[in-house]
Amino acid sequence: MSKQRLIIQKAIELFSQKTIAKTSIQDITEACGISKGAFYLSFRSKEELLIAIVDQLIQDQTIAFQKLADEDSSPRDKLSKFCSSSMHLFNEQFPLFEMLLTENLKDAKAELLQKVEIFNRAMNDIIITLLQDTYGEKLQHNKYDIHLCLKGLIHSYTDFTIHHRKHYDFKKIAELILHYIDVLVEHQFEPFVEEEQFLENSSMCNKQLSIRQLIMEELTRVKTLYDKNSFFGQSIHLLENEFSQPIPSAVLLNGMAANIQHDKELQWLSTLVKQFSPLPHL
Repeated sequence: MSKQRLIIQKAIELFSQKTIAKTSIQDITEACGISKGAFYLSFRSKEELLIAIVDQLIQDQTIAFQKLADEDSSPRDKLSKFCSSSMHLFNEQFPLFEMLLTENLKDAKAELLQKVEIFNRAMNDIIITLLQDTYGEKLQHNKYDIHLCLKGLIHSYTDFTIHHRKHYDFKKIAELILHYIDVLVEHQFEPFVEEEQFLENSSMCNKQLSIRQLIMEELTRVKTLYDKNSFFGQSIHLLENEFSQPIPSAVLLNGMAANIQHDKELQWLSTLVKQFSPLPHL
């Protein structure tokens, strides 16, 4: 585990015990067994650490959902798992999110909004793919309305379970949500949301530019972690070369993403590459 990841992990643990305001940098360095100087080599301030924590949470959730989408199981099972995992993750992490939302991170607002927007786009892509795989041709008439309905149901049940602190069976709630979606799909109502409206603020060009920027940043980070002659070092070098091209090869990118996806330090890079160049829907 890198020093940055260690600091993030220990900080999250301390924030959960003491809150962010009552946790000092010294508390964090003592929990990590490092000096303050070592902390400041990784993060210039507590605010920068908080930004990194938000970034890490977004990365972890995106990776988890991409893994789910890549699973070798039935489309309906994957859609059900997506619903239950979404509710479970947000319930589990809500106390930390709540603390982070009260912090004044205005200096990094634009950067964080960009990362959240990329996360939302990734989730939209995954949901649309799961819905299409589950319902096929029945969905084509109003898939964007169904997509919004599914997200709305997940959000509403998540909000309910967060504010009624009891033990809930998220798998059962997920199946209930899918029963509601089944009815909507079968009903074939007149669509309200057209494809152009749904995609107008998230064009493929803008999406790829944003993700490409994140990929280049991540390539810069991870290439310092591996010997350039190692398997992963060579994989990183090949990805760098491919992203230096105006139009990278989708086949090569997906092959490289598959090669590195099981290494812990490279999972975020693998997920970004898959989001940049998704396999065509069959």
